[in-house]
Amino acid sequence: MNIDFIKVPFLNNPSMQKYDGPLFNHNPDKKYLVKKKEELEKYGGDLYGQTKQFKNSNLNSKVNQLLGLNKNESFLNTAMEIEEDLAVMYEGNLEAICFCFPSGWIPSNELKSNFSKLHMPVADNDQLIKSSKKLTEHMTKKTIRRWVWNLTTISNLSNHPNENRPEITDFESLYFRLETQISVPLDNKSSLFLVKVEVFPLKEVWDEIILESINSMSENILHYKKLIEIKKFLNS
Repeated sequence: MNIDFIKVPFLNNPSMQKYDGPLFNHNPDKKYLVKKKEELEKYGGDLYGQTKQFKNSNLNSKVNQLLGLNKNESFLNTAMEIEEDLAVMYEGNLEAICFCFPSGWIPSNELKSNFSKLHMPVADNDQLIKSSKKLTEHMTKKTIRRWVWNLTTISNLSNHPNENRPEITDFESLYFRLETQISVPLDNKSSLFLVKVEVFPLKEVWDEIILESINSMSENILHYKKLIEIKKFLNS
């Protein structure tokens, strides 16, 4: 597994790369589709929602056209056909979302939020907030990709706030969680956001750069990413 996106020192910045590859897996692994259904049954309306603005702006048909999927009348149904979680931004605001595998937040609570508000809880977020307007505009012009990673004791794809977080018992109880995030324009006012979540046993991807990056994180970031105890364990 290529982990070149892990940097030392760790910087919580909005760095993204231009991207021209496939937007999603056209042959989805059935385990993702089954897991999405399970999470939806467990957390229901926490995971999805859409606004009147989304319905009135013909955005759902633009999503279907871009992805080349069946013409679903429901954004939820579209999201349930693929591995990736989906969200739509329109004029800088979140207007539709289906995130079955959220990372410590409740997706539907953030409808109508702008980029700044969405990243307000993120630790050391000054650069993210400062760049929010520029990033929002950029997302309607070019396709971009970034990676967000973390270590956790949760083996599940979902890190919903109500998920049980097991104690660290040994190295085998740790997992590497990776989000591959792609943003692609729908038109000059809106963009589609796709997030592929993967979880690996840490032992399968281990490299010393992971610990070096964690050791370079600020206390704020360590608290935000719930890495305080994991850092102590790895350094012991």
